[in-house]
Amino acid sequence: MSRRLMIRRNFAPPAPDLPVLRVGLAGFGPDEEEAIRAALRASAPGLTWQVAPLADADAWCVNGARAQLLPDGTVRIAPGLPSSRSIRVDPRAVDCPLVFARLPDSPGFRPQWVFDPAQPATITAMLRWLEGRLRPLIVQFHLAAHIAGAGLDLRACSWHVTLEGRLCAVVNQRSGIGVWALADPARLPSARWSRRPESANAIPAHFVQTDFSQLMWQYATRTSRDCLPAHYRTQTLFLRRPPRLPARTLDDSTLALVRELGHAPASMAELRERTGLADAALVRHLGALYMVGAITADPRRAPPPRSVIDVANSSGFAPVTMLPATARTLGMTVKLIVGTRSNPAGAAG
Repeated sequence: MSRRLMIRRNFAPPAPDLPVLRVGLAGFGPDEEEAIRAALRASAPGLTWQVAPLADADAWCVNGARAQLLPDGTVRIAPGLPSSRSIRVDPRAVDCPLVFARLPDSPGFRPQWVFDPAQPATITAMLRWLEGRLRPLIVQFHLAAHIAGAGLDLRACSWHVTLEGRLCAVVNQRSGIGVWALADPARLPSARWSRRPESANAIPAHFVQTDFSQLMWQYATRTSRDCLPAHYRTQTLFLRRPPRLPARTLDDSTLALVRELGHAPASMAELRERTGLADAALVRHLGALYMVGAITADPRRAPPPRSVIDVANSSGFAPVTMLPATARTLGMTVKLIVGTRSNPAGAAG
């Protein structure tokens, strides 16, 4: 066999960079939760669904049989396991999609979507509906993947992304990113990226907008790719600035790394010792910080040595210490927006 054929046979193409969507589950017993997890594993090709803590989820899935609408407008969700605690949510304050398994026993309560966890077809239909609602997030993932993979120069310019002549996205590192909510994610790999002057940064009013840090952070924390450059594993790392993200976006491990690098530069080996994080977790968290420009291996790009408190105050980033574990749990009142639109396909269950 020729050497060329041997190379072809032994070559393994890189795994596809699939968007990841996260769903939080509330009020389900073990069997019902496993039925939903099985449907997630069998979801349509082109993306990956994961079960995530409610605080990190893109959508909520609630067992309506254990939900009760209270007089003050909040909803109490009883636990699905005896060892868990009930959750009380405010249905007027969060913008993530929320679906129910079975209707709550509350007259006049109209959830966005209702399904039956005992019928796999209704779970699949629910996931398709959520994918439609979360399409802008999927489009943003593909944009960030192209930016990271193609090494685009984003300085002093705007990029227009078009499909068959139709504008689907505007990318500008300073003024933000806008995506057409109805763009087809499956066709984005064939989209045309056109470099334009920085002044060509106007985003149509009907586009979904986000900022550059949020775009790249969402990508880095969802992709299966390694986002950390190889030389960052051996060189000393510096905190350029705390990540320009809402504090609730960052978990305890990320905050610990920001705190440690704010106190003093460190190598990966030193960070492993100082934080107790394993190598895989270190690479993942540092890769996300690198993608939003928070860390550098070049001392010339780092600010003068000073305390992490000073760095935080100058950047507007307040939480520089580890968050207590209870701050990321949901044994407290949390906020959600529950839409009033009825299930267009009819309520199931």
